[in-house]
Amino acid sequence: MRLTKATNRSYWMALSVCALVATCTLPPLAGANSVTFVTPVGANVSAGPVSASATFVTGTDSLQLTLRDLLVNPGSAGQLVSDIFFSAGGLTSGTGTANVPSATYIDVASNGTTSAGACCANWQLTSVGGIYHLNGIAGNPYSGPDYLIIGPPAAGGTYSNANRSIAGNDPHNPFIYQSAVFTLGLVGMTPSTVISNVVFSFGTQAGSNVAGVPAGPDVPVVPIPAAAWLFGSGLIALVAMARRTRPATTTNQLSAA
Repeated sequence: MRLTKATNRSYWMALSVCALVATCTLPPLAGANSVTFVTPVGANVSAGPVSASATFVTGTDSLQLTLRDLLVNPGSAGQLVSDIFFSAGGLTSGTGTANVPSATYIDVASNGTTSAGACCANWQLTSVGGIYHLNGIAGNPYSGPDYLIIGPPAAGGTYSNANRSIAGNDPHNPFIYQSAVFTLGLVGMTPSTVISNVVFSFGTQAGSNVAGVPAGPDVPVVPIPAAAWLFGSGLIALVAMARRTRPATTTNQLSAA
């Protein structure tokens, strides 16, 4: 059941305030190193421009990956982040079928407005030839073709550019809102493990890939507009607020966690 307009407004106002608190209180990972990759400036796929970042925090036998969609007010599901490839210092261990991220979920209605979406995404991790693939469109019992990562809406909080592949599209709703944090167990990982060969993928079909580049002074992470930052930062800590049972009529049922 979708929220009423008044309830929806109150929900997102409360969520945005709590998000800032959550962001400030999340503890850092001890004994870990961080590196960020981004899509190059001007990156495009067949559906249009794309913008994303991936922050890898390497620790002992674990990897924390924060995957973000930075494209403001996208027009097509083909522009949404769906999966990512990377290498981790020659490691090949660590695959799984229940990689449920810390995330916030939204539904986008046919008029571009949003409401809380059903939890939870379930991405698949595989490793072939030393290349890891974290995939949100692997198909049942995984998440696809829903639970792609969508960037922030327009300044008014509405996805005014969204076509019917996003707005009111039941197979593609709900979406992960802006970012997802995955904690992956990778035996042999250390804080000094080198992350490389990062490739972002977009859309509900495989093959729309963009090679990532290290973020730095010459290639900064694309900033989220101030209004969208207030609206969305820190939401990864608030997944419980959006958790609800998916209706029986929903097309894609998730397997039990």
